[in-house]
Amino acid sequence: KCIIRQQDLKSFCGPVCVLQTKFEISKLEWHRRGDYFITVAPNAAASAVLIHQLSKANTQQPFNKNKGGSEVQCACFHPNKPFIFVANKQQVRVYHLMQQKMIKKLKSGCRWIQSLSVHPSGDHVIVGSLDRRMVWFDLDLSN
Repeated sequence: KCIIRQQDLKSFCGPVCVLQTKFEISKLEWHRRGDYFITVAPNAAASAVLIHQLSKANTQQPFNKNKGGSEVQCACFHPNKPFIFVANKQQVRVYHLMQQKMIKKLKSGCRWIQSLSVHPSGDHVIVGSLDRRMVWFDLDLSN
């Protein structure tokens, strides 16, 4: 489990929060509004993706088990909707956080996804891989 300890910002000029985890965190992405951030720990199985809220000092685990069978490589938030994008080695899954279900699966054709970025409009996703490919998805056109 992750523990978030929020410090008193008026009297302390140090870190805002301290994360204590059992596994090494490989990626961290902020939500556009700044109150939430998502962490990825590939070796943590079900707790590989964790969502943290700074204002409430709370951590949520959106998945009970690792779906897809391979390690999670990266994850990020949709800028406008309650979606998260979770990439494993070869595909990106789009999950609806309120309904708690997968809504899309984006197959990249890459061998190993390394990075993931969502356009500020939320309509486009770019995936970068270790085999020197960049894949662009238009979420309005895909099924």
